[in-house]
Amino acid sequence: MATGHGRRLRRLHDIPAFGAPVELVWRIRRYRCAEPLCPSGSFTEASGLAPPGALLTTRAVWWAIGCLQRDTASVAATARRLGVDWHTLWNAIKPLLEGIADDPARYRGVEVLGVDEHIWHHSPRPGKGPKELTGMVDLTKRVDPAGKEKPQARLMDLVPGRSGPAYSDWLQARGRAFTEGVKIATLDPFRGYANAIDDELQDAVAVLDAFHVVRLGLKAMEETRRRVQQDQLGHRGHRDDPLIELHRRIARGYRNPVNYRLRMILAAGRLTHPNLR
Repeated sequence: MATGHGRRLRRLHDIPAFGAPVELVWRIRRYRCAEPLCPSGSFTEASGLAPPGALLTTRAVWWAIGCLQRDTASVAATARRLGVDWHTLWNAIKPLLEGIADDPARYRGVEVLGVDEHIWHHSPRPGKGPKELTGMVDLTKRVDPAGKEKPQARLMDLVPGRSGPAYSDWLQARGRAFTEGVKIATLDPFRGYANAIDDELQDAVAVLDAFHVVRLGLKAMEETRRRVQQDQLGHRGHRDDPLIELHRRIARGYRNPVNYRLRMILAAGRLTHPNLR
């Protein structure tokens, strides 16, 4: 039988309210156990509000993780909104993030897999980690409760290096069950990623994403314009040259008829480029 032994205050940081940080004051009950066989002489009440020794509530920690995932917020910005230090927030979310990363269930159901490089910083900074990374993104369309397909890109991993072996090693680590489930593999025009797809995703259809296709098409058009400009006029393009005006119309926007025609040509595969397969 336990008897009351007073209360003590525990201060926790909770989710913000109306843009202001919130501090939750919890008056925890303390108990004293008078039984001789009781393993502890005194104890406090337990609750799912926060784990022992934590400075943030459980819902505040998951709220912060949601901000990092959905709102692409930084740890520092999220910590300011909670009214805590960067290290306080990071120490609270790090174990949960490691648990999510080690969960094999997050790799299930991936049918469309994308890969692209990511430059972490654009100038050499010693001690700041790798500069070039390879990112793997789940591009599979999900079905919402209304029954409609909803594309939702989900970053799955970032590995150091921009090379075919970096991507190939990541695919091998996922296992055959994962690689056999991938039906479409998107990539940018980089030979290393293409080699990894040929080696590890033999049954998947390799495609270039629309951004890189249009970029390569416009680059090929610009190279052609420069060559024709030099052959016909013997100088670089000027503001009033006809070819410059055509270039502006094509690159102006998607709704421009000329640009729309270029995109249709790219989609039909009539415009070739050495980097296009």
